[in-house]
Amino acid sequence: MILIRYKLGIFFLAILLVFGVLTKPAGAHPISRLKLNANRVPWTDLSFHAKNFWVEVSSDIQLNSLAASELDAVLLKSPKGNPVEPQTAQAAQMTIQTRIKPRFRSPVNISNRIWFNPTDGYALGRVRLRRGEDDFKKMYRFTDQGVFRHRSEPKGKGEARLEPDKWTNIKDTFYPYEKNHLRCPGVSERSVLIYIISAVALSNDNKPLALCIFGKRQLHRVQLKKEGTLPININYIEKNQQVETLKQGTVRAIKIMITAQPLYAGKEEAETFSFLGFQKDIAVYIDLTTGLPIQASGIIPTVGKADLKLREVYLKQ
Repeated sequence: MILIRYKLGIFFLAILLVFGVLTKPAGAHPISRLKLNANRVPWTDLSFHAKNFWVEVSSDIQLNSLAASELDAVLLKSPKGNPVEPQTAQAAQMTIQTRIKPRFRSPVNISNRIWFNPTDGYALGRVRLRRGEDDFKKMYRFTDQGVFRHRSEPKGKGEARLEPDKWTNIKDTFYPYEKNHLRCPGVSERSVLIYIISAVALSNDNKPLALCIFGKRQLHRVQLKKEGTLPININYIEKNQQVETLKQGTVRAIKIMITAQPLYAGKEEAETFSFLGFQKDIAVYIDLTTGLPIQASGIIPTVGKADLKLREVYLKQ
């Protein structure tokens, strides 16, 4: 009798897995297949800034392209899985330089470089470098079976003063996932969200977009949802090849909330999702007229509520 009940339990568990009851939250929207239009992105360079009594944060974002034929020279070779391949002759390349200056601690510099497909936002590779505190360099390659990471860190304070290629604490890790089981048509990277929000035409019915996003070690189900429009104060410099213009005043902006929940993490503890340093109440504000991301807001650990305001933008020609 016990054996029969056990077999029935296994049978019904399999049914639940097949229909996604255990992997898809109740009421969740299906993962979106993005069709991005790079021509909707009006910027090539963005510079954001925030400052309060405790800390000053600046984040500079640069968007350009790299020939697909040149990717082999910059991307890792993964020992597992089939690498995600570029879908166009030109892959998108985004560089984000972030500087954090706490009032009573040494500054920290974080550099991120991400390569991705401009038409769907799916990630190809990533390099993260942190200097000043908890130094590390991490290189990632995205595949159909997971993400391969090559990590190097300084072994002791002496090595921390050296260049990253001299660090000797090295470790390779493969973070597996089953895209089909998790219903992910593809996987993007959290920094790419600023491009996706600029390039996607959000529907007029406020229907959220759901995406599969890789964080540090795990996949997350990230939702982008419009939450109306509201006035936002601006004070930034707009640049193009001819002129520089100071933009000041108040504009109407679309508020887009970013929420996330970890997908299957195996035996590991679920990691906290972050975007531009924010971990809670994350929102991006898009100017209704220009389409520019003029502010990113949220809660930063140890800092609290913060607003990264657009300080400078270089417009696409």
